[in-house]
Amino acid sequence: MTVTPGFKVSRSRTELARREGPTTALPEQGDAQRLERLSNFLKDLGDDRMAYIGEIGKLWKEAQERFLTIGRYLARAKDRLPHGAFEAMVADELPFGKHVAWQLRTVAAAVDGGRIDEEDLPRSYTTAYKLAQLDDERLARAKREGLVRSDVTRDDIARFLRRSSEEALGSLPHLDRLVEEREVLKRQLRKLAEQQRNAKRRLSEIDSQLSGKVIEGRAQQEEDTQAT
Repeated sequence: MTVTPGFKVSRSRTELARREGPTTALPEQGDAQRLERLSNFLKDLGDDRMAYIGEIGKLWKEAQERFLTIGRYLARAKDRLPHGAFEAMVADELPFGKHVAWQLRTVAAAVDGGRIDEEDLPRSYTTAYKLAQLDDERLARAKREGLVRSDVTRDDIARFLRRSSEEALGSLPHLDRLVEEREVLKRQLRKLAEQQRNAKRRLSEIDSQLSGKVIEGRAQQEEDTQAT
């Protein structure tokens, strides 16, 4: 039995392979025509764990470009199987492990959630995962740059990620200056607020003194009137 790099062989599949004899490793990528024929119609397997195992295993044997359907089955199994059953199934009874299962589910979620159009999904599930895990801002930029397409390669995505990371690092000095300027402005505002409080306090004192003088002047004026 030949094992595709990055994938495990469960105990049950090892025994099955021993009985069936040698098999051929599956290619990671398929042609665009087969990718376009990916089915969106899933069988209702309910909570039958063995049915999920059989269906996912059959799909994996047919061709790895059916990863989107496999990801959808994984997502459905995660939702419908009893607590702990999904994790046990992935750990012991599927032809791939937890990491690959997470990648496939992530890709399916990105497509079904409208982040990536199915026709633009890369042929390789690992490349599709690299797109699916981008945040919304980077994914939007990747779309603008024409990187979200079926024939994009892992090298294309890797170069895009390096370039965007380098640009982010290059913007750090500018960000540092903005942070410093922000602190200066905050200090100035605190100083102005203190000056405003002092001015209001002084105005109150002046108003009080002026009010007292007016009262005194009126009283004196009344005394002068009475004296005359």
